Amino acid sequence: MKTKEVKIIGLQILQQVGILKACNLTFDDNNRLIVVKGGVGDGKTTLQKSLQLGTQGSKTLVDKKLYGDINTEVQLLDGEINIWVGCKSDKHGALTYVLYTKDSEGKIVKDPIIDGVKATPAKYLEMLQTELTWRINELTSENPTVQKKILLSLYQYELQKQGVIFDIKDPGYKESILGKIETAENKRNQWDATRKQFGGIAEDLKLQGIFPDRPDTVPDFIDLEKIEQNIKSVEKEKTTKEIEAKTAKEKELQEIKTEAAELTTKCISYNAKLEQEFSKIVQGYNNEIENGKQINELTIDITTEINKLINLGGISQENGSSLISALSDSLIITEDPVKPLEPLYIEINEENKVTNVSASAYSGEAQQLIQKILDLRQRYSDVESEEVKLDLTKFDKKLLELEESKNQAIENNKTVKAVDSFHEWRNANEEVISLKKKYVKMLSEINTGVDGLKIVPEENDSGKLDIFLMYNGKFDPAYFGNEDLEFRKLSAYSGTQKPVVCLLIQNYLLSKKPKAMRYMYIDNIPIDLKTRLLLSDMCEKLDLRIFLNITGDFDKNAIENGEILIEGGEVFFNK
Repeated sequence: MKTKEVKIIGLQILQQVGILKACNLTFDDNNRLIVVKGGVGDGKTTLQKSLQLGTQGSKTLVDKKLYGDINTEVQLLDGEINIWVGCKSDKHGALTYVLYTKDSEGKIVKDPIIDGVKATPAKYLEMLQTELTWRINELTSENPTVQKKILLSLYQYELQKQGVIFDIKDPGYKESILGKIETAENKRNQWDATRKQFGGIAEDLKLQGIFPDRPDTVPDFIDLEKIEQNIKSVEKEKTTKEIEAKTAKEKELQEIKTEAAELTTKCISYNAKLEQEFSKIVQGYNNEIENGKQINELTIDITTEINKLINLGGISQENGSSLISALSDSLIITEDPVKPLEPLYIEINEENKVTNVSASAYSGEAQQLIQKILDLRQRYSDVESEEVKLDLTKFDKKLLELEESKNQAIENNKTVKAVDSFHEWRNANEEVISLKKKYVKMLSEINTGVDGLKIVPEENDSGKLDIFLMYNGKFDPAYFGNEDLEFRKLSAYSGTQKPVVCLLIQNYLLSKKPKAMRYMYIDNIPIDLKTRLLLSDMCEKLDLRIFLNITGDFDKNAIENGEILIEGGEVFFNK
């Protein structure tokens, strides 16, 4: 399919732009190499930007106020249709665009229908050109990032056909070749960190007499979990013995407490019985006295009853004898009943415990009860203060042995881990290398459209892949100084050689479009006579046009046909 050409036939600068004064230019259809001459700062680049504003669009300028107010118009010829693209600054400094044609009566028709589609400035202009039209300096840049960015734009469809996706946000990126390389590199980096952590460097292992590819030099993995389970088992058994010993002591103390509580209960019963016996004696004695009986007539045996109390321990022997004597000497009944001495109860406090009294103050059953309680208290104190004696030597010895085995196993398994991590890293590294080889093959299969030109990847300092154009000079080996057709980076060629390669690329890219402006703009590149003649010849053969800036001191009287000279912002040209 032959590409339909859209030509640039005129540029009108309606208002001074920067240093460049208002002018009206027309371009000869037969002149394929449009040369713009001028000194440094005379306005060549400004003319380029003015032309670029009308053909590339608003993305031409990052700073929309760089050249002040803009008011330019480019005239295009699309087949038989004259098209004007106007670019003008609005009151806010933003650029506004208009695309129009004229009807048979000369009236303006905005956003006309071209090829059955409504033509807006942005869509129409983008359809007609490539990124290379105005950005040749980026493709030939020595900066890999700059070159990669435009290269991806120029060959994005060819790259996608081969499964090369650069946009990490693209849903297919992860499964694309670059996504797989990234995943493989991440895996390799992880294993690289692991092998360094465990000493999985082949040379370091060899110094230890360990050769990763010789299993006989690599120790077997030891089940560390089993050793730890054994340690826990011995620790549990040791703890059980300690608990049992403490439990036995606590049990003995509890038995003493229980026995003491039982004795306290007996003391309470004793006091009740003493109270009962004493009350009976006093009540019986007082009753008979009240009935008018003499002492010798009493029916109760005072001596017997008091002796019962003495035997109980309720009163002492001495107090009991005194009481008997006092009662016996009372031959005359007094008006008031006799009140014998109070019995000696066992003292029990509010906490229901027998107070720490001396057993010698009591006799009989009371003395026995108190002495037993005092004996239990001493026994409790002795048991409580006694250190639990337990021989745990065999457990400690076993635990020490197991800890030593554990430490040896840890060191042993570090070596195993080092060897394993080395193998994992090597496998991951081989995967990266394999994928990169596949990537190189895929890139080599991409059709750049230029014989001897190929896209190749290169690993940068961070380990990531950049892509470059490499060319062997096949179009004209002598001109490129490459008789052996050696592949060299495009950026390695001279400033006069680079545009020739770019012209070949532009020809191919434009030929893939159904309609195109077959132009390329060259600026800030030194062009000698040989290169200029070569470019002129190529433009003729390839049906391309070039806008070419040349810097120097020129005589306006020596301007050739088709050349443009700019001096101090003024434009001069011959018909």
